[in-house]
Amino acid sequence: LIASAMSVPAATPGPDWLAVVSHSAKSINAHAAVLTIKTQDEIPVRADEFINSNLGVGFAWVDTSSLRVFAMTIHPSFVDSIQNPHGWHAHTVTLIGGATAPNDLCIKTVDTAPIVRFSIDDNRMRVRVKKSDLPVDVGQLKVAAGFTIQRDPKCASGLAVRLSAAGADNE
Repeated sequence: LIASAMSVPAATPGPDWLAVVSHSAKSINAHAAVLTIKTQDEIPVRADEFINSNLGVGFAWVDTSSLRVFAMTIHPSFVDSIQNPHGWHAHTVTLIGGATAPNDLCIKTVDTAPIVRFSIDDNRMRVRVKKSDLPVDVGQLKVAAGFTIQRDPKCASGLAVRLSAAGADNE
């Protein structure tokens, strides 16, 4: 399900900065990992018009077998994080099928909001995270994608993700 949803861009692709062209998820020591993405255009550091026109926007590193996700999100319309409530911050999320097209997957649960160190440099995002804050082993995060959060009445949570672009090729 996720592999097919993540291999084809959604009907509304969004801006070029949301299109992931390469990614990685690597262990750097016994306690920490670094997750990176590179996109087709410069990632906004603060909310822009596109971000403000969606419930939420972000990048997800996904374990396709469990649909557990580590995501960097920005959603200035509502606050759910203490780290950077109106800017980019992390979440772990569990997804499930059943979304209404053109949405790709339902948000089953938002599990945690871990504190991370991250940087945005032009079209690259780099996230340093404690391994214990990842939803799965770092080696299982083999797919990454940009996404928007959409309302979806078919999802039990009322929320779905619409994938903007996806890639299964690691850096």
